[in-house]
Amino acid sequence: MRHVIRLAVLAPAPQLEITAEEFSSLQAAKSILSSAFSIEEKYEILVSNFLALETQLLDIAVTNVVRNTLTYSEFFETRSSLNVRMVNLLTAARLYLDQLPQDIADCLPSNDTVPSIVKARCSKEYDEHFEYRFMEALRNHAQHRGIPIHFVSQGAHWTSHDEHGRMEYVVDIVAQRRYLEEDEKFKKLILEEVSGDVDLTAACRRYIESLSAINQFARDLIAESVNASRKAIEGAHKRYSELYSGNLLGLSAMASQDGRETSSVPLLLDWDDVRLALQKRNSQLVNLRKRYATGRTRDDRSM
Repeated sequence: MRHVIRLAVLAPAPQLEITAEEFSSLQAAKSILSSAFSIEEKYEILVSNFLALETQLLDIAVTNVVRNTLTYSEFFETRSSLNVRMVNLLTAARLYLDQLPQDIADCLPSNDTVPSIVKARCSKEYDEHFEYRFMEALRNHAQHRGIPIHFVSQGAHWTSHDEHGRMEYVVDIVAQRRYLEEDEKFKKLILEEVSGDVDLTAACRRYIESLSAINQFARDLIAESVNASRKAIEGAHKRYSELYSGNLLGLSAMASQDGRETSSVPLLLDWDDVRLALQKRNSQLVNLRKRYATGRTRDDRSM
């Protein structure tokens, strides 16, 4: 069996001989980086769905500033579109949480305690935050019994009754206890914590905070393994660059026997650069429940 690093091109290219152990190491490094990328990609999907929900709430409020929504059909369309956003968010959260233990385990192949470690970290958020518990139960309810948003309130009020007052337009989305009670499979312990309507905007923000904390935990847990894997591939690039000064696009580690290729490992890093960019863009979200976007003008803010 012969192992080399070379460009996967038809034109003649230098070949760098490596050992079977080095080939296996590069295989493992590529697999680890792929799993790390998978974590970031699914977290990006989660954050994007959260942004889509928040953006639509703002869009509805702005629309109400300039247009009158009067018919039942219009109210229905508004609630329906928001439910689509909410279902997408809950589905993205489940996708992320369900696959996270395996993704982390793939990044730490020698650590057989990963499933219990990840479960414990998720349980911490579950135990400490009602919103996390509720949103998990609501996801199950939406999957098996009913829609998650039961009522949408659109209104406006004066911020004050003096000359500085402004008309503020708001959109509230809520889950109502009376509908959740109809679902016999809705967790009773969580239902006992619900006294009436649940503000889903606030609940979503706290839920995303928890998921963001879990994601940061995952990043920290796999950081050493992932960094070492990237350095292994960067090392292969550096060694091959001593033989070839051109573009390294298509660089691969290859195994062959009797002149026939049996397996290959792409040694590209552009896609891993995307992972690093996602990490930078999606930093941990803290105090999200204390933040909100506003359409207030500069003069309004100076009052």
